Amino acid sequence: MKRVLRILLLFMILLLTSCSNNKADKSKNEYQIYYIDSISSAIVSEGYTPLGKTKEQLVAEFLGALQMDPSNVVYKKAIPEGVTIMNYKIVDDQLTINFDTKYSELKGIPEVLCRATIVKTLCQIPGIDFVLFNVNDQPLIDSNGVQTGLMTAEFFIENTSAETNYKVTLYFANETGDLLKKTTRNIYYTGTSSIEELVINQLINGPTERGLYATVPEGTTLLNVSTKEGICYVDLNEKFIEKLTDITDEVAIYSIVNSLVELPGINKVQFRINGETVEAFHNTNLAVLFERNLTVNEDNQ
Repeated sequence: MKRVLRILLLFMILLLTSCSNNKADKSKNEYQIYYIDSISSAIVSEGYTPLGKTKEQLVAEFLGALQMDPSNVVYKKAIPEGVTIMNYKIVDDQLTINFDTKYSELKGIPEVLCRATIVKTLCQIPGIDFVLFNVNDQPLIDSNGVQTGLMTAEFFIENTSAETNYKVTLYFANETGDLLKKTTRNIYYTGTSSIEELVINQLINGPTERGLYATVPEGTTLLNVSTKEGICYVDLNEKFIEKLTDITDEVAIYSIVNSLVELPGINKVQFRINGETVEAFHNTNLAVLFERNLTVNEDNQ
């Protein structure tokens, strides 16, 4: 009987030890270092246990890890050979990384994958919410000639090789320009842009359906878009301020706001023009936070 009890006791100790080890292992792998799968061109990751404790220590350690070869030979490191980080700085919740001019040689999907792996890795660090890329002290310009601006982990879709169909709701002007009309559209993405960016660019490009009219002036460019804590920050160039003469202020503004708030995780929209908040938008203060406005939708009249 005593022998049976000893065996049961030993078994319970082994079981508890095993459970404890499993919890320890999970807690150790709270961070991931992201890499590029050389076969599928997808973003992948490996668990990582850092030595650093502070935000500054973790940033330095993670930047070093991103320049090291991964243990899996199929994976490629985020920052390719020849590309050098000249310096970086942390200001509040923003990390700015300054690369040398070799970074400019990265083009297309390889550049986006590089950017995605770096941003997704670094935005895990508590206190780092935004990452900005500079090249030789100048803002990084993407393949479309647009500044990449502030980026968050949510800016990138995990698997950039998989083309995905996504249904979005867009709002354009009615014939008289005083109300919005709703339409749905299927858009495709491959992870090179955020859904917010695709939605805004759909609005910039204008409607394709009969009975719908443009709400954004020709020449308007999206400089940057990011979402944090339910607020979508939309940075447009100065062309947006010109506004189409045949639509109201509300239609111009809420065409973008109501379209974005249809997306999960977005409750409000903050506009910026060339990186700055601007109050004067004809008869409307553009510097305030905008929420969904159903009264300007034609369906609610």
